[in-house]
Amino acid sequence: MDGHGIREEVLGKLSPPISRTNPRMMEVSSTRRKFESFHPAITFQGAQFLRPNRDPGTYLALDLMTPRLNAIHQHLWLAGLPNAARPLHRQKLLGRNISVTEDPDEHLVWFEAQIFIKPLSDFLLDYDYWNDNLCSDQELYKSACGLLLSYAWLVRHQSDLDIAKESGLLSKNMEWINWVEFLDGFLDNINLSTLSQVNQRYKYGELRLSRLNTIYRVIPPTYSIKNFVRGYKSGSTWYNAFFERHFKWMLAVFAVLSVFLSALQVGLATRMLQDNGPFQRVSYGFALASVIAVVGSIALVFFVWLGLFWYCLISTWSNDRAVNRGIRTTVSSL
Repeated sequence: MDGHGIREEVLGKLSPPISRTNPRMMEVSSTRRKFESFHPAITFQGAQFLRPNRDPGTYLALDLMTPRLNAIHQHLWLAGLPNAARPLHRQKLLGRNISVTEDPDEHLVWFEAQIFIKPLSDFLLDYDYWNDNLCSDQELYKSACGLLLSYAWLVRHQSDLDIAKESGLLSKNMEWINWVEFLDGFLDNINLSTLSQVNQRYKYGELRLSRLNTIYRVIPPTYSIKNFVRGYKSGSTWYNAFFERHFKWMLAVFAVLSVFLSALQVGLATRMLQDNGPFQRVSYGFALASVIAVVGSIALVFFVWLGLFWYCLISTWSNDRAVNRGIRTTVSSL
């Protein structure tokens, strides 16, 4: 960062990490700023609606910051490596489908054959927007720098740029030469050895969703009934999808039990083992244990279903009361 940028940081305002000397990028940003807004007209924060163009500060925190991952930063080594994420062409070679997400906490999180990637917002390409809206808040600044850095990982080659444009991650008007010039200017202002200018989440690249779910369910800093049920990111809310994800291992166990019971049955049918006392005792014990295991598994599934049913019912009722109470409070204050 140059001397001017250091002086601005000392005075309490950071310097934009991108260059304003790329004429093509400035032209695109100026045109977009003139004819369309950078932000959507409405979005939601939980049950509360938000008007981004009227409250840009709250919207930017929602759009850029990663509070859920920061809360478990000390445990992220369980979910990923402190390495750069693989470029988009390599994601394709691994057989992963790119799923677009607008939640920064889901950016670069992968599950089986899917990886979630947040599109690069147009305002992060605009020098004036950085100067006016991001440079006065250090946390927003670091989060925005982290998101830009993740795109330096993802779009390293022209083939990556083509994939990004096809997937809706970058503007279709982006040219390779402009992208390289833009990243050169950005990377000049980032210490790639310490990553001190980026949010701590981006000291890790890709994160495994199944591990994040486990961390959120069992580690004390984020432990709660809600997190225990939903984990970090819940998938389908259908009961059959839930039991398929969490109890399909039972099918493998029952298959192994069936093979063992069949083998014991064949052994008892032979003359050599019919009168063998130890073998008969083992067969009796294993058969009894198998019956208990099956009954116990059925009981476990039933009680889990019952607990989920009541949890969802009570949560829905509580949320409905909270929303209605908020509406009554708002109406009474008018």
